[in-house]
Amino acid sequence: MNKTNYLKDLREALQSHGVLEVDIKDVISDYEGMYEDALERGLSDDEAYNLLGDPNQVYEELRDTLQMKQMKRYKHKFIALSPFLAVLVFMTVGMSTDIWHPTWLIFLIIPITAIILSTQKEEKIVALSPFVAVITFILVGTYTNYWNPAWLVFLIIPLVALVYEKNNVKKALMISSILIAAAFYLYMGYAQDDFRTGLFGFILPLVVMLYYAELQFELVVKNPLKRKNAIVFASVIIGSIATFFLLGYLADGWAYAWMVFLLIPMTAIYLYDQPRKLTPFMPFIAVIIFYSLGFFFGLFAISWIAFLLIPVVAIIENA
Repeated sequence: MNKTNYLKDLREALQSHGVLEVDIKDVISDYEGMYEDALERGLSDDEAYNLLGDPNQVYEELRDTLQMKQMKRYKHKFIALSPFLAVLVFMTVGMSTDIWHPTWLIFLIIPITAIILSTQKEEKIVALSPFVAVITFILVGTYTNYWNPAWLVFLIIPLVALVYEKNNVKKALMISSILIAAAFYLYMGYAQDDFRTGLFGFILPLVVMLYYAELQFELVVKNPLKRKNAIVFASVIIGSIATFFLLGYLADGWAYAWMVFLLIPMTAIYLYDQPRKLTPFMPFIAVIIFYSLGFFFGLFAISWIAFLLIPVVAIIENA
């Protein structure tokens, strides 16, 4: 047995188990280097063989790693294909039915696919909640014209996040206050025909949130950056909610005011994700560009191009 024969047997063992050629080359390169190192240290071919292990044993040791690499590669391919699949479905449905809106929602499959295939379970559920809310809101609003109170679906975003809150008291108080506020809003709107008064119910979760936010500020007072980020994030949440209601009630802008809520995840990404890149922002930016052009200018048939910015920016930043 010499190096050439060992590497040949190793290649055959890997091929017999269906390992991809790109991974085989990596393994062969690594083991060729280790074999040469063994010889340089004065070991014989037999000793080098025993040190590195039988080719089938090598596969067993590397199997989990190789399978993970292969699965990751498949995931990346599927994520890369999602923009093209979305365009295909959008154009097919749009041109055959002339229903460009809300068919554009198919483009949300791009970030949704990336989230499903690339994040852990807890992060996955939280990250998906804004998209579930947007899809539900748009469909309900479009086909029933109940933009109000359909906007309440956005409450699933904080509710889902709170499910993973470790402080059980905070979790219980926040979830209860949100549900009570929503129930009060619906009661005032449908039983008393006074949705505006119903908005006062949301003072309750706001007070609870500010209470715990204040406690958090006190805990991180020694870290000015964290304190600043917490204040900014809380301000964006409150500002988004206020803007949504102002546009909704004063301008009857329920159909487009929901876009302000996209500022919340975008702010979280900006404040807490490192390094800061444009790619994580692109799904939200694309939705804003697409819907703005479609809703305000009637360009749903072509504004879908905005979603192509997502893969383009990702390719440029990761090239």
